[in-house]
Parts: sequence; C-alpha cells; structure tokens
Amino acid sequence: MILGLSLLSAPLSYSVYAEDGVSNTMVQVVTQTKTVKGTIIDESGEPLIGVSIVVKGTSTGTITDFNGNFSIDLPAGRKELVISYIGYKEQTVTVTGNGPVNVKMISDTQALDEVVVIGYGAVKKRDLTGAVASVKSEDITMNPGTNPMEALQGKVAGLDITRESGQAGSGVKMQLRGNRSLTASGNPMFIIDGMPGDYATLNPNDIESMEILKDASATAIYGTNGANGVILITTKRGTSGKPTIRYNGYFGVEDFSHKLDFCDGSQITQRYRDYVSQNPGETMYNDYVKNAYEAENQANGIENDWIDAVSQTGIIQDHNVSIGGGADNVKYYVSADYMSQKGVLKGFNYKRYSIRTNI
Repeated sequence: MILGLSLLSAPLSYSVYAEDGVSNTMVQVVTQTKTVKGTIIDESGEPLIGVSIVVKGTSTGTITDFNGNFSIDLPAGRKELVISYIGYKEQTVTVTGNGPVNVKMISDTQALDEVVVIGYGAVKKRDLTGAVASVKSEDITMNPGTNPMEALQGKVAGLDITRESGQAGSGVKMQLRGNRSLTASGNPMFIIDGMPGDYATLNPNDIESMEILKDASATAIYGTNGANGVILITTKRGTSGKPTIRYNGYFGVEDFSHKLDFCDGSQITQRYRDYVSQNPGETMYNDYVKNAYEAENQANGIENDWIDAVSQTGIIQDHNVSIGGGADNVKYYVSADYMSQKGVLKGFNYKRYSIRTNI
C-alpha cells in the first residue's frame, strides 16, 4: 500500500523488482507532467481576470490572475486546453512545444444577450432574481403612435400606461406595480444611453431596446430616483460594413369610436314642456324654450351638433430615414424623422421634427 501511494504521487520514474519465489517480474511505472504557462487577453489587448482553463477530458483546471496569467500542469498524453469566459466564445487550444500559450478571446454576441447589467455588475438572466423586462426595436416601431411609451402597453407585467388626454401629441402616465405616493408622480426614471433624459424627445425609430427594472435589487444604483422603477433606453448605433440606408413610414386616419347622439330642436322643446308639466310653478321662456336665443333659433329652424362642429377626421403620419455603417474602429449613425398628427378636435395638431446622430 505504501509503495503504491508513493508511486501515484511521484513525478519520477521508478523500477521495482519483485520476487515471488516462482518467477522474476520487472514492473516499471512512469508518471510525467508538463507545466504550461500563458496569458489570456480580450480583443483590445487587455488582460482578462478569472478566465477558466481546463485540461480537456479531465477535471484539472485553473483561472487567470489579475494580469491575465495562468499556470497549469498538463498530464502526460494530454495536449488540449479548453478556455472559457462569460461573454466570449469557448476556445480549445492545442499545446505544442515549451513556449507560453497566449490566447485572445473573441466576443460572443449571443452570449451577451443573456447577460443583464445591474448596478455595477452583471449576471445571467437565469440567475437574476430581480424583475427585468425587455422590449426590442421591432415591438416599438410596430406601434403607430407619437409616444414611444405607448408601445409598452400590454407587453410588460405590472406596468400600467394611460394617456393623459386625447389631445394630439399628449403624453402618458406610467405606474410600475401600483401607486407609491398619494401626491407625488409615479412615473419611473428614464436613463437614455446611460444618462437621465426625456423619452418624449426621442424618435421611436431610433430606439434599439428598452429594459424595465422594477424591483429594489435592480434599481439600487439609482437610489431614491429609482423608487418608481427605472426604464433603460438604448438608441441605435452604426455597425461595421457598408452603409445601410433604411426608410420606415406609415399613414393612417383617426376618428371617434363613438359619438353622442344629440336631440334635435323638437325633442329639446318637448323636454322643456315635460319639465314644466312635472314641476308646477316652474316656467320657461314662452313655456317651451330656455331663453330668447333658443326661441329665435327655434323659430328660424337652426340646430347645431356641437361635437360635429368641433371635430374632424384625424390624420397621423410618420416618415423616418436613417443611414448607418462604419469600419472596425469608427461607426456612425444618422437619423432624420418627420411626424405629424392632426387631432380629431379642430385646432389640436402636433408636429415633431427630429435628427439624431452619433459616431
């Protein structure tokens, strides 16, 4: 037993001669290891901390230090190292020679989609206990409205959105998980590309995605400003390659879903007569109209539908043109938008001109 344990732990070669009285047998056990050192860096050449390095087919592994360096013992017969790190593609490296192993990691965009940034750190979605909802650009532009927040209606659990009024270009009121104050506003905090901003100034076509943070763990970095929740808005950016030109537009009409039916002159007159007959002692002007002006209109056959007089068929349209492109080191995006809404009430019109660029 002692001999066996010493053979397993020894890195050198041993020759053992055993004699059993019948025959002579020579047993030779050879155990060899090789120390491999190297450095792991990202695409910009910066060292990566905590990268996992495992000998393929074994449980032997290590991680990189603060300078991205690592050292691992490679058993005899093993030549491949599996290198993995969250947000980067897994790589298998074959060790040849005695030189250092230097590896540059490549970003994995699909893996990054599964990472949620909260405060000063990042975690995988399946490990996140906080409430986070995400709405992509396609869902936002499918909603033909003047306000990008209207696109969130019915898409985020616990988020209530109501129009402030029926006026053209009116804003919305938002409540995440109910009211938190009797008097203060319940609107969440908006962060646009990392800075506090006003969503009303944004063209919906320029929004890449919106993330809604609803609980304390997700909004802790924002302090009391995040008490009503936080909505993170990321705008579109240019991508490497040839310039891409896009046009997005729509045209539509708006009208009342239901109009009130008004009484005509004779019906109003009969209403007044019924009132007088049911209330003895009450009198009207000439016992059938309310005042002299109504008597004059009645005599001249003048009738007015005031809702019809102040309303019209509304028209809404939006036209957006954008161009984006760039190279590996420089990317650009330029967008111009024209939006017009003629309200269903005469005199209430809304127009918005916007241009946005980044490089």
